[in-house]
Amino acid sequence: MVPGDGATHTREELRVKQIRSFDLGRAALYGAVLAAFWTFAFGVYFWILAWIAGSASWLVDMNLGIWIEGTLEAGLQILWRMIVNGIGGAFAGFFVALVYNAVAGMMGGLAINLEDKK
Repeated sequence: MVPGDGATHTREELRVKQIRSFDLGRAALYGAVLAAFWTFAFGVYFWILAWIAGSASWLVDMNLGIWIEGTLEAGLQILWRMIVNGIGGAFAGFFVALVYNAVAGMMGGLAINLEDKK
């Protein structure tokens, strides 16, 4: 038994692994994809809310041309923000991985206890 952990496994069943470094390119790609995805998700959400809120203006001055223009404009804005936020996410992912690699090089990586599942 491993003292103090309250589990029923023995020390031989545990393996300790360390995360020593992250691949900078993959971290940048992960940050870009994550930022672009959440920009898309929130953009579509607010786009739908704008459609709902704008539906009251049908009776005032709305016509099909204005609705199509607003829809295309909102879609292009979401696409543009996905690109811009994706670039920012790539820089953020790269920077976080760079800092982690520097700190892990000095202090050692994160230690993770892995248990073999039976």
